[in-house]
Amino acid sequence: MAHTKRSLAIFCLGAALLSGCGEDPKAAGQRAMREYAAHDFTAAQRDLAIAMAATPDDPRLLELHARNALALGNGEAAATSLEKLAKSGHAPADMAQLVAEADLQRGLPDRTLADLGATSDAASQRLRALAFLAKEDRAAATKAITAALLQAPNEPRVLTLAAQMDLQSGDLAGARAKIDRALRSGGDLLEVMIADAQIATAQGDLAHALMAYDRAVQRYPGNVAALAGKAGVQGDLGRLADMKQTLAQLGNSQDRNVIYLRARLAAEEKNWAGARDILQANEKALANLQEADVLYARVLVMLDQPAQAAARLAPILVRNPQSALVRRELARAQLAGNDPRGALTTLKPLTDAGKVLQPEDAQLMADAARRANDPQAAALAARARFPDPRALAGELATADAAMKQHNWGQAIASYEHILANTQGNAMVLNNLAIAQDRVGNSARALDLAKRAYALAPENPSIMDTLAWQLLRVPNERARALQLLRDAATPAPANPTITAHLQAAEAGKTE
Repeated sequence: MAHTKRSLAIFCLGAALLSGCGEDPKAAGQRAMREYAAHDFTAAQRDLAIAMAATPDDPRLLELHARNALALGNGEAAATSLEKLAKSGHAPADMAQLVAEADLQRGLPDRTLADLGATSDAASQRLRALAFLAKEDRAAATKAITAALLQAPNEPRVLTLAAQMDLQSGDLAGARAKIDRALRSGGDLLEVMIADAQIATAQGDLAHALMAYDRAVQRYPGNVAALAGKAGVQGDLGRLADMKQTLAQLGNSQDRNVIYLRARLAAEEKNWAGARDILQANEKALANLQEADVLYARVLVMLDQPAQAAARLAPILVRNPQSALVRRELARAQLAGNDPRGALTTLKPLTDAGKVLQPEDAQLMADAARRANDPQAAALAARARFPDPRALAGELATADAAMKQHNWGQAIASYEHILANTQGNAMVLNNLAIAQDRVGNSARALDLAKRAYALAPENPSIMDTLAWQLLRVPNERARALQLLRDAATPAPANPTITAHLQAAEAGKTE
């Protein structure tokens, strides 16, 4: 009896630390149900701890705890409650799927497949596809998700997994079509919103991606995947202050994507020592995450440790010899470590017959050849001064195509790359301003539009772009209207200029 009292006292102390041992367990259980329905799974977890301390074998609480744990990605906790629930004789109709999902989250795909047995409904086929993906058996996963779609062509979770598989295989159009159907039938589901954001990111529509992540954060407070995705897009957009605020909401999360984003933010702020400390302390968690390895190497170079950077990148290049990014970063580390001959060897495959040498790679090779006293130094220096026109033409074609497809992320990346390797071009600056405006970077868009106008002040399209940005600037409305009228005079048939002028005269800025 003394032991029982002691155990109860210890348990009460633990519950008190969470929310107070004196709270009404029944009220806590009712709150947990409401919180689960509102997708506030963290709050539900706290209240379930209070309720289950009083009635640990209540089948309703066990089921709710299992479902809530699965929503939090805690397969171990879910499995424990499901085991008790099975013994209670009150298993829900979808018990097999719940157990299978718990095993999947525990990293046990073979057990997941065994749990599902011969069940062939759409929900089971979806879980079966996930298990096969975990086993890297894409053919079997495709067969399972196809079977699920045949049975339930509008089921949002099935559509979402099918869309994610299309995304992984590079079929962006198929992924977008499926996720749009999922949004129509189940747009409030977390995984649907996350997949919508991921597909939008892949399409370069970063404004859409940010909106989707924002919606997920609002509907699922504290969700790690939604907050991490939002922080990543904010970083891509260069909004470091916003990124920092979003990461702060994640507290001390040990999710590997969150850890990487913290290091990335530190590096963006040029806090090289801080970035190194984050990466160094979490090497095990970040293992096999290539972007983390590349970031670590860059940080080490900035901290004057190029030998360590090269040692980190060399084996990655062996595994991924086609990666121009890894090859480029390794060459930079070798140059920083006074190994120009090694850098030349690293970069040489980029000059193979038929390949277009990018301007930044030509500059790296010229620098390495000069420092190594290579016989080809003069020729490489000339090549760096006069970049391969095919490289810039290809980048420009990619950028222009991205603009037509509203792939703003790709357009921004391509136009920025062109600007970095040319003396500046009015239309490139203008188009980059438009793309930056589309993703919500108004200050950057205005700066670019002003630079374009300085180079070509009589170009109607450039006048229009600057005017549209100025309309949102206090005390610049009169100038913006005059610019739009001046632009419309030589281009009366331009529909964009006409629409902007009409909107501005009506007092609209969007």
